[in-house]
This record gives sequence, C-alpha cells and structure tokens, in this order.
Amino acid sequence: MRCTFPLALLAMLLLLGGCEKSHSPSDDEHKVPGTFILRLVGSRGDTVTARWRDADGPGGGPPIVDTLGLRSNSTYSCSLEILATDGDSLTNTIRSQGTEHQFFYSLDGSAANTVSIAITDRDSRGMPLGLQTQWSIAPVQAPTPGHVRIQLYHYEPNTKDGQARAPETDADISLPLVIEP
Repeated sequence: MRCTFPLALLAMLLLLGGCEKSHSPSDDEHKVPGTFILRLVGSRGDTVTARWRDADGPGGGPPIVDTLGLRSNSTYSCSLEILATDGDSLTNTIRSQGTEHQFFYSLDGSAANTVSIAITDRDSRGMPLGLQTQWSIAPVQAPTPGHVRIQLYHYEPNTKDGQARAPETDADISLPLVIEP
C-alpha cells in the first residue's frame, strides 16, 4: 500500500508534463500583414507609390505611413501589394484565397467628395477582391485633404457575397491623402 502513493504521484506528473499546447500548421501559416504598398499609375503618365509599414506588428511601435498625393481631374490604376511582418509577400496568397477575402476602401475628409474608388479584380467566383482598383479624381481648386481607409475582411468558405463585410478583419489601415489642383 505504501508504494501506491509514489506511483500515483509519478503517473500524475507524467500526465501533466505531457500536456502542452499543440501548434497546428495553420497557426504558422497565418502571417500578420505588416506592409501595404499602393502603386498608382495615372492617366497623365505619373506614378505614385505610398506605403503603410508596421514592421513589428500590432502592439509594437506605431506604423510609418506615407501621404498619398494625387492630382485632380485624373484617373489612376492602383495595385496593392501586401507583405507580412517577416517580409514575405502575402499578395498571391490573398489572391489564391480570394473567395475568402475582400478589401473595402472608404474615404473621409474633403477628399471623400472628390475621389471614387472602384474594385476592378475578381475572385474565382466573380466577386470583388480589391487588390486592383481604379481611382477617379474630380477637379479641385485647392489642395484637398482626407484619408483612405483600407480594410481586408476574412470570410468563412462560401459566405462572401461581394457586398457585406465579414465579422473578421485581417487588416485595417489608413493613409493620409491630399488631392492637388
């Protein structure tokens, strides 16, 4: 009977010591977006590049954000590239998983009445994706400030309808914007 307590204690220690969180491969596959690069090619031949960078990810230092300067009375074709905090490109992953992702663009400030953004790319089901957009800028008489907010929503399989926002976001960033006459 005396030997039972040490054996029970040893069995309990082995069981508790063997219990640790398992790390599924999907935990490592979900990388945090850390850099957004907008490349806009204008109807007048001008090219504009702006970056939003948060190299250390959420909770670290503040992001470094470029101001997006655009010309009035112009049209721009924009492509969006996304890099993870470790520098790996996420753009192709988002594109290949397009049925589970969608970008939404919104504007505030005076620029909200001056700029319209249309999504020009589609996922494999024909729904909007948002890595490619067309920006139309109305004429202005004076510099017109605002912000463009870009949100990447993540959908459960077969729930994306192209209009409703999902309950889960993978990214939510904002860049200052100035429209020049």
